[in-house]
This record gives sequence, structure tokens and C-alpha cells, in this order.
Amino acid sequence: MMLQFYRTKGLCKLKKIVWYIQFELPAVLRYCKSCGTKREYMCSGQFRVNAQRKHLDIWLIYRCPHCGATWNLPICSRISSADIDSDLLERYHNNDRKLAAQHALNMGLLRQNGAIPCAPAFVVSGENLPSGEPVELHLTCEYPLPVKVSAVLRQKLNLSRRMLDQLIENGMIKGAPEANVLKQKLDGHITLTVQYDATGL
Repeated sequence: MMLQFYRTKGLCKLKKIVWYIQFELPAVLRYCKSCGTKREYMCSGQFRVNAQRKHLDIWLIYRCPHCGATWNLPICSRISSADIDSDLLERYHNNDRKLAAQHALNMGLLRQNGAIPCAPAFVVSGENLPSGEPVELHLTCEYPLPVKVSAVLRQKLNLSRRMLDQLIENGMIKGAPEANVLKQKLDGHITLTVQYDATGL
């Protein structure tokens, strides 16, 4: 049965469920000279700050898990120490995780420096969907992630790709009118309408 969702105020109020997506800092694919092949370099979450007189260089450090070789992602190069906020500089010195995530998820910066970003490992937490009851499902993560909404749904609901395709085709999972749920990626907050009946799969 296709999910009926009415937008008229007061006509239908769906139960709201929120899923939180927590993630690991994503690895990047780069050629490792020591290994002689491409490796997934892991983000250490640590910064290297180098001060030369009145100038600063800042990098985010990655490591090859096979040989321990490091690769430094350039964040700032030869900037004047007077041009960087003292609180921000302190966060770099303290290896602030939010700041590390901000740079580790900057796909443009990574590609610009010859690194191919990998999809981050993630965990979905939140209430299970009630079987057969239509709900308004909110997917929330701290930062936009290169992770498909379909991957989150499949992991949390333990669905195969075919089963998820079937639910979407039957109108049991819907996103925004212009959104393709199968191709849509997490942009920080996604809202879906879902009527999930595990017994009907």
C-alpha cells in the first residue's frame, strides 16, 4: 500500500523520529611510495603547525596504516601569523576534532591536493521504526557527508539493495519532491516520510 502523506496543516500529523549519524574521519586514497601502491591513508585528527618567523604553515596529518608513512594535507601555507585568529590557532595546536572534521570533509581541498576521499565509516543511532506506521524520519549529522541516504537506510533497517528499491518504488519511502532518495547524499539534515512494514518484505 502506498504511503499517503498530506501536507495540509492539521489533516495528518506524523510521528517524528530522529536518527543521528556519527562518523569516523574519512580516509583518503593516495599513492604510497613506501608500499609502492595506492593505500587508504587514515586521518589522524592531528595538525602540524610550523612557525617560520612571522609566517605559519598548517597541515592535517594522514598516515598509511601499512607502513606508517605520513602525508600532510596543506591547510594554510605561508600565512602571516597576524592574519589568523588567536583562538583558531589555539584550536589547531590542540588538535580540535571539529576543526579536523571540517578539513577532512572538504572534498574540494582533498581533490585539489591529489587525494581521493573515501566514504567514511558511520554508525546510525535512534529509535527503530514502528512496523506499518507512517512516520516523519529525520536524518541528522554534524557535517555534510559523502554518504548516500540509501546507505544509511540499508544499514539501520538491515535491508538489501533490492528490498530498499522495492520500498521506494512502492512509495513507502519518500524524500523531497525533487530528491532522488537512491542518489541523495547526507547534507547535514534530511527529512523522509516512511511507512516501513518488515513483515511485508
